[in-house]
Amino acid sequence: MKNLRLLVAALAIIGFAASCGGNSDKATKVDAIEVSVDSLLNDASALEGKVVRFTANVDHACMHGGKRLTVFGNVESKTLKIDATDSSPAFVSSLMGQKVEITGIVRKVAGSHVADCESDEGNEVPTFAYVVECINYSVVE
Repeated sequence: MKNLRLLVAALAIIGFAASCGGNSDKATKVDAIEVSVDSLLNDASALEGKVVRFTANVDHACMHGGKRLTVFGNVESKTLKIDATDSSPAFVSSLMGQKVEITGIVRKVAGSHVADCESDEGNEVPTFAYVVECINYSVVE
């Protein structure tokens, strides 16, 4: 429980430091490691704590607060969660089906963190998972 509180506090601090917006005119350029979403899905642990940039297809934009995207690469069944921060604007549902470029920090989180309100009952929750905390995103046209 203490670790969860520390994680929440760390995420709140990061939230104040990072911003995630869909307007590329206002986007701040950040040095990032260019990766494919598929390589990130296969071995996120190698990039934990690092800033990455990748292009992915949006499978789902959370309609309950707009604080999370679910994206996929070449394999639709393998998805990655993208978290907005407290200072980020909400992800809008119109992003569903769009291709986006994401810049963010790879974070290891408790498995319960990735369990969505939309997730199927009966699915086993992993011990931990990796998410990307969004620094910036833009729709790829």
